[in-house]
Amino acid sequence: MSLAEFLTGQPRIRAAAMVSATLLLLALLFWPQSARANVVCSLASQPVTLSFGNALTANGEIRYTCRSYNTQSTSFTICASRGTASYPGTTQQPLLQSGSNELAFNVYVDSAATSAWTSTNLIARSVTVAAGATITGSLPFYGKIAAGQQSPIGNYQAFFFNSVLGFLTPDGRNCLPNIADLNGLDFTLFVTATVPQACNLGTIAAMDFGTPAGLWTRADAAAAVQVFCPQNVSWQLAFGAGLHAAAGERRMQSEQGDYVTYRLYRDSARAQPIGIDETIAGTGSGAVQSVPMYGRVEVLQPPAVGNYSDTVIVVLSF
Repeated sequence: MSLAEFLTGQPRIRAAAMVSATLLLLALLFWPQSARANVVCSLASQPVTLSFGNALTANGEIRYTCRSYNTQSTSFTICASRGTASYPGTTQQPLLQSGSNELAFNVYVDSAATSAWTSTNLIARSVTVAAGATITGSLPFYGKIAAGQQSPIGNYQAFFFNSVLGFLTPDGRNCLPNIADLNGLDFTLFVTATVPQACNLGTIAAMDFGTPAGLWTRADAAAAVQVFCPQNVSWQLAFGAGLHAAAGERRMQSEQGDYVTYRLYRDSARAQPIGIDETIAGTGSGAVQSVPMYGRVEVLQPPAVGNYSDTVIVVLSF
């Protein structure tokens, strides 16, 4: 050490100060910084649901909010990918469950229910978020339950796990929850349906006795009533008197005011009549049931020429 250094000690102190400053600078350069996506998209309403109620079709939507932390506007394609169907459903055939009972259904990207929503057939929309702004929107989807299924009464549910609200990849094939500085999320889609203890009348086929020829005295005809009731639900069809009944008999009337008496029967042999306000009973199968009925006109001599008709009210009770 020189005499000057010994007397003052300045050079050593200065060097130590310089080293400290350098270490502080390096600490600032390498100190870990908290990371944050520049655009964050989240669900504006939760949970995401599709509720059929007691209908065969339903509409749903994924409502989203996207917030930008960028200093300039950002454009991207927001998308939704359908997740894994809950057991025992499969990718090809999702199933609603109520205990051990099942209903086949599916979800679609179009209201006509022709294009199934999947992990590759996506719901997507191009959007732009201004610098520091927030946007909201929705991605609609649609549901349909296949008609004609065995459907016991009950509350049914299904889930699609790991569905994605995310961003379309550049090749347009995938919807990912995170791409570069875009951040989305996974979610579960809840699906519900109810099969109530309710029945419906379908088509009632007209009973047409046709145009008998010659000196006829008997004409037969058949018709059917369609009934839809859930499985194991008892139902009854009651048949009214018609518009022109008299003396406990149903009659058809012509435009000229003439009458022809006719009768309704439960069986094709015409041995079990259905009197006025009498019923046909059955039990629902969960599918459309066609209930046959049979008619007969029996006269002593052919009636006056004309077009004869009657209207019978059929009442379904259950």
